[in-house]
Amino acid sequence: MNKIIIGCILSLVLIDPVLSQEKKLRTESLADINLRFELPQPEWSEAQIRKTKTESTIYTYTRKLGENKKAAQATLSVLVEHIKPTTSIKEYSTKGLLFFQKQNGFKLKKTFVDTDGKFTLPYTIGYEAEYIDVNNQKHHLYILHTIEFNHGAQVLMDFPYEQYFLYEEEQTKILQSLRYER
Repeated sequence: MNKIIIGCILSLVLIDPVLSQEKKLRTESLADINLRFELPQPEWSEAQIRKTKTESTIYTYTRKLGENKKAAQATLSVLVEHIKPTTSIKEYSTKGLLFFQKQNGFKLKKTFVDTDGKFTLPYTIGYEAEYIDVNNQKHHLYILHTIEFNHGAQVLMDFPYEQYFLYEEEQTKILQSLRYER
């Protein structure tokens, strides 16, 4: 009986392309900080790139979380900025976290470093947090602060809270794909 069930499952996986196919990944490279990561495509948009007055660069990717026009949206943003070469990761992260701590309902849930398994990017501190937006909607947020030579980057992955759990594996894979290209 067990052999029949296993055989049926294997044939479904081998025959059904949706079940057997891994998601296609698109590699993103942020040249100004030599940062690379993978995003599932076509789910995540191409980067919208914006330069700030302070010569920082903001890369923003979005992901629709449903089929209808009013579907919720997830955001992945990377702010790359020049920093003093003497800036420590602790100093950079503490400064970067100040903005988020002012957000309505901000709650820091966990802190991560590269040896915890959530990501492997060196010279990085990560946080798992939540906040409430201006529409009174709760959000789940990953915040990563990383430094590479005289550049710092803030990586933000923001999902509506009620949808975060449905995409937890995808978020983990994105975080684990972060690496420096040398």
